Amino acid sequence: MTGRSPRFIKPSPRREKIRKFGGNSPGQARLTRKVPAPHANRGAMHAQLGRGLSVTALFLLSALGACKSESERKLTDTEGRTFTARCERSGACALSQTSGAQRKDGKTAQSLLLTGRVIGICDVEPGQPPGPPSDCRALVCQNDGDCPPNHGLKDGRCLNALCTDAAQPLVATDSVMLCLAGSGLGREQPSQVERFALGLNCGTPCKVPAPCRQP
Repeated sequence: MTGRSPRFIKPSPRREKIRKFGGNSPGQARLTRKVPAPHANRGAMHAQLGRGLSVTALFLLSALGACKSESERKLTDTEGRTFTARCERSGACALSQTSGAQRKDGKTAQSLLLTGRVIGICDVEPGQPPGPPSDCRALVCQNDGDCPPNHGLKDGRCLNALCTDAAQPLVATDSVMLCLAGSGLGREQPSQVERFALGLNCGTPCKVPAPCRQP
């Protein structure tokens, strides 16, 4: 040995760079990139799909609710006439006559009479509201489904074979319709004139005269 001090060797820049980036070998640097986990992507897709399905389900339920608020049924009056009625639960109905006698004086349309206890159907001019009770006849039924809905309910109320609104008091229009029941349309015939007068004078509180159909 000669007594010389060890020679200091300066690291090469390439070797220092490899060491800094964590390379496994002198000839290759290990560069990494953060890649999202596959399950994270799937979770985001499932969440988006779930939101889409929720919106679609809400739309379908709303449409179904709108459809259920309207119904179609057949109505029959005391003169044997039948009508197709497309009704809302509020009581509003679009009516069209399907069989039976028809008026020939311009009153070719129909409208419901909801002023008293007995539900009636009136002959009216197109687009007009119900007129005098002599133009109206009571609706008959066998069950609740034969009566137009009201008060937000699915069906009306069938009581004593008549469509009724039990929440309403008996009034003169009810009495007139029940006295004219089965007499045909209008009130021009002598027997109809007598029945009309009989029903109109039902007293206070109103009581349907004995010769007439009872509610």
